[in-house]
Amino acid sequence: VEGTAQVIVGGDVVAELGPGDFFGEAGVLEKQQRNATVVAKSRMRLVTLTGWDLRRMRRQLGPVMDKLEQAIEQRRS
Repeated sequence: VEGTAQVIVGGDVVAELGPGDFFGEAGVLEKQQRNATVVAKSRMRLVTLTGWDLRRMRRQLGPVMDKLEQAIEQRRS
C-alpha cells in the first residue's frame, strides 16, 4: 500500500517493489520455500493475505488469482 522494497536473490538486487506490487505468492499458494529476500527500503504499510484468503479470492475474483499464478510462473524462470 505504501513504501518501497528491494527483492534480493543471491546477493543481487533483482527488482524494486512499490505500492501495488506483491511478493510471497508462491509460498502461500504452492507452499514453496522462499526463493528471494525482500528488504524494506522505506517505511511500509502492507496488506497480508493467508492461503485461506487467496482460496476465497479464487472463487470470487478469478482474474486476480490468474495474475498471481502468472507471476509465479514468470518468477520461476
